Amino acid sequence: MDVLISVIEWLIKGGDSMPIFATMNAETLAVMIPITSIMGGIAVAIVAIVMGARKKELEHKERLIAMEKGLTIPESPKTETRPAYQSNRSGGFVMTCIGIAITVALWTTAGAEGGVWGLIPLAIGIGLLISSAVEKKETDQKDTRSRAG
Repeated sequence: MDVLISVIEWLIKGGDSMPIFATMNAETLAVMIPITSIMGGIAVAIVAIVMGARKKELEHKERLIAMEKGLTIPESPKTETRPAYQSNRSGGFVMTCIGIAITVALWTTAGAEGGVWGLIPLAIGIGLLISSAVEKKETDQKDTRSRAG
């Protein structure tokens, strides 16, 4: 209740800083940040699950109505998924660029000892790019074999 009163007083006075954060000590705020972010992530996941279920329910209801009226049953919508090598390639480019940026930033601030740590995401990015190239080659070979045979 005290927080609500302080917010109302803040609105009346037109203050500069929010009273909720002004009365909170640093330790409490430091604990609230991860709790809030975790709760937000859980809320997003719950909304995604509910929306997915609702979408399936509506598709099912559409099929039932079509069957009741004697119409042809509509096909389920096809979702195109991109090949795994494309996802690896985009992730590989991102990780490679992050690795280069961290290496350069740490090398300029902490010297060679610090710059070495940027090589870890750089190596991960290069590994993802190599994996993408190998998967693309294997996928292309499967496609040519399936067309020939």
